[in-house]
Order: sequence, then C-alpha cells, then structure tokens
Amino acid sequence: MSLGPASRWRAALAGLSLGVLLLAGCAAPPQVTEDSGGNGLNARRALEARRAEGPVLAVIHGQPFGQSEAERDARVTEAMAAGIRGLAVRFTTDSAAVPGPEPHLVVGLNPLGVPSPEQACARPDSIPTAPAGERLAVVAAFCQGAQPLGMVRAEDAVAGPGDRRFRRLLWRTAAALFPDDYVDNYGFNLLPGIDFGVGGSFGF
Repeated sequence: MSLGPASRWRAALAGLSLGVLLLAGCAAPPQVTEDSGGNGLNARRALEARRAEGPVLAVIHGQPFGQSEAERDARVTEAMAAGIRGLAVRFTTDSAAVPGPEPHLVVGLNPLGVPSPEQACARPDSIPTAPAGERLAVVAAFCQGAQPLGMVRAEDAVAGPGDRRFRRLLWRTAAALFPDDYVDNYGFNLLPGIDFGVGGSFGF
C-alpha cells in the first residue's frame, strides 16, 4: 500500500522529530553560568580585535588528570579555540609566541568553588583545584590585565582527558565565554534550540 503525499510528509516529520530528540538526549549541555562581562559580547569583541595580531596567550591552571603540563595545555588550548563559533583563533601558553600578553585567556580545571572574576584574572595560580572525580568543573575568564571581560563556569561528567566529553565541555565553555553574535546581527537561526556541537561535531 503506497502512502499519499500528506502521509509521506507526516512520516518524514515524525522521523525528523525522533532524530532531534535523539540528538538532544546525547548532547545534553553541561550547566554554564555567566558571571560577568556584558553577556559575553565584551569578551568576544576584544577577542575579535586581538586575534588578527597573532596567537592569544592562555594561562591554564589545575591538573585534574595528572597529565604532563604540555599535554594538558595542548588539549585545552586546542579545544577552547575550536569551541568559538565564527572566529578562527589560536591560543598558546607560550608567552614568547604571542605579540603581546593582553588580553589573555585563563582556564581553571576543577576549581574548588567559584573564584571571583578578579581572582581568576589577577591571581589564577591562587585558585585551589582538585583531582577529577565523577564530574569535572571548568572556569574560564577572558582578561585585560587584572580586569575581567567575561567569565563562565561549566561542569559535566568526564571520565578522563581522552574522554570526548572533556573536549565537549571545553567547547561549550568557550562558546559561552565568547558567544556567537550571528543571530543578534542577522536575526536568523537555522535550528534554534538544537545543539549540533562545534568544531564539526554533533557533540555526542
């Protein structure tokens, strides 16, 4: 028995709805809260102005997985850069590789509590951190000297440094710290409320 055009359309919509639900279930976002910085636009605009000059300095603090510093820094800086929609950015922890120290990114891995934005920018090494447990927290701030331009905190269940959820957590932290202003500028969003991830991934 063949289906008519209306029935085929309803079946296609049902299939699409199921796919959306499955995507939403496997890409449930970690909790992200903005603590300062004008809804993230101050940080994004400062990054947009700075990135054309070369790599942006990043300060990474915390060793939740006991990695080497070089491995940790490479994973975190690459994932944070990949999480920024609509901007090609390179972060580096090598102060000799940047044209200038400001503005700079601070990332705290598994901090105990929530530091103030001022502490994160001025004294990131003073933030107490802990080894990873069942969940991992990330605090990220974008700073102009000791002045915070924006800060966010996110957390999710992460099994280890190679867990794709760790990369996804960093993606989403970066996306919240430097939010895409495409919709504000153009008033158009293809699929509102559906997170297809960043960096070319569906975010599973």
